[in-house]
Amino acid sequence: VVFRNELVEVIQYAPATPTVHRRPLVIVPPCINKFYILDLKPSNSFVRHAVLQGHTVFMVSWRNVPPELGHLAWDDYLEDGVLAAFDVAKSVTGSRTINALGFCVGGTLLACALAVLGARRDRSVESATFLTTMLDFEDPGEIGVYVSKDLLEARRSALMSGQRVHGSELAGAFASLRANDLVWNYVIGNYLKGETPPPFDLLYWNGDSANLPGPMYVYYLRNLYL
Repeated sequence: VVFRNELVEVIQYAPATPTVHRRPLVIVPPCINKFYILDLKPSNSFVRHAVLQGHTVFMVSWRNVPPELGHLAWDDYLEDGVLAAFDVAKSVTGSRTINALGFCVGGTLLACALAVLGARRDRSVESATFLTTMLDFEDPGEIGVYVSKDLLEARRSALMSGQRVHGSELAGAFASLRANDLVWNYVIGNYLKGETPPPFDLLYWNGDSANLPGPMYVYYLRNLYL
């Protein structure tokens, strides 16, 4: 960990090659889950793949938001999260430019951060890669069944006053979209048959969710999904 503020830690991974590329790679993972989706184990770690190609990797680790940070907004996630990590990577490596990669809602945050940098005429991000990232929200797919103006309006007052959206709520919503794989499979095997579920790293990650601050969540739904 080479940097820490109230919202994130920035993790730098040791290089795995004798020489490394001059420009570092900054990874922005989803803030609704933990960063290690991209570094689960050696056989399926994207980070391991990147360092073996000579990249100096910096990873954003989002904080599981406590009650006292329930007031944070979308802009805070850009300034104190994505853009702060960019500054750290440039400071540590001495490079004036970086490569960036965003995953899931981390990619959406990255895209917004790039728009901010564009407005500031800051061209320090040389390339951006997006993995399973929503950029056009006109057709959000199945997750759209959980997003409606009425539902958001019913919760808006509490959320804007600092109420958090608990990670378990989000994890349950995402799991229900793949009910056969992530819900009923375990009900049948564990509850009906008494079998112990096999170890599954991705399932563990899916259950290790993080809380989001209300104002940030309201902005995300209202200005992107709705």
